[in-house]
Amino acid sequence: MMKAPFLIAVSGVKNSGKTTLITKLIPILKMYGLRVATIKHDGHDFEADVPGTDTHAHMQAGAYGTAVFSKTKYMIVKQEEAVTERELSEYFPEADMILLEGFKYSGYPKLELVRKGNSKEPVCHNQDLIALVSDFDVKQDQNKEIPLLDLNDPEEIAEFILDYWFIQTSLSMVVLAGGKSSRMGKDKSDLLYEGKTFLQRQVDKGKALGIADVFISGYQGMVCTERVVKDRYPRKGPLGGLEAAFREMKTPYCLVMAVDAPLVTIEVLRKLIRKSRRAWMSGTGKPVRVLKHGERIEPLLGIYRTNLADAIEAEIAEGKGRVFCFLEKVGYDVSESGESEKIFENVNTPEIYEKIKTYG
Repeated sequence: MMKAPFLIAVSGVKNSGKTTLITKLIPILKMYGLRVATIKHDGHDFEADVPGTDTHAHMQAGAYGTAVFSKTKYMIVKQEEAVTERELSEYFPEADMILLEGFKYSGYPKLELVRKGNSKEPVCHNQDLIALVSDFDVKQDQNKEIPLLDLNDPEEIAEFILDYWFIQTSLSMVVLAGGKSSRMGKDKSDLLYEGKTFLQRQVDKGKALGIADVFISGYQGMVCTERVVKDRYPRKGPLGGLEAAFREMKTPYCLVMAVDAPLVTIEVLRKLIRKSRRAWMSGTGKPVRVLKHGERIEPLLGIYRTNLADAIEAEIAEGKGRVFCFLEKVGYDVSESGESEKIFENVNTPEIYEKIKTYG
């Protein structure tokens, strides 16, 4: 069954530059191998065919619809009321993405153009707005900070769209919350930092990134808003958690995070996602990409292909359980982070827990 195309709107008031931006985005998206279609709503009416053509004469004579085709394309003109963009999208089943021009009051995810001299502030509803595109510093609602992209940088705008598309269509997340917490003396998942548990902090990061399906592996506590997955192979460490979680996922990729690294920032995760997405779209990415800071590699802070479940199960069946040994076998890429070492702190002891409270 063919997957439905992903719809995203490029919105803004009249003369904000929507068509110009779309025509710049299409070749960049195509460069990454995407099949892109567009749909535009006309608030008035339009002449779909050129006077002097046979099909125009057919319509003028009273035909309710016409079609013309050649070896490489076709065009259908049909008189029909109340057609929707969703119905029209069905004419493009092969498309990976459909850019909607306009639709500023729709429920589709959208980028809104706010151009100097044309508009002063956004008009779209915040809940559907994924980014503002502008050539000046737009004043925003302090309750929800929307990413602000440079109108004069279509490459970065396209990269942002591709990241969002990848997250929405191809990425799940698992928080590894198992383990005995023997050195801590209590379940690390339920420890508080700045008013939230470690577990909730990790879940919130996934939601802020736009990841729809978040799974929790091995959680033994009392409060959890997401789906908890039990290991199919108990007491096999992180690999056991990954194997069970990957089998529950419908996406080809998974963001893996350990619950005891609560200070890792969303920006670090965004960069990891972008590097992973670029590598896999170019056909050069290995099955796993993990973060590295300084000389330390974090095997439980990365993006994994979910089809590794069988390979993990085979590793477990052989009596092996070390994550690094598994990564060496299947192959992995590394993304180096230049961020402060503090944000990668693994909080495994009461002493480290007290230390991170002083970071501010």
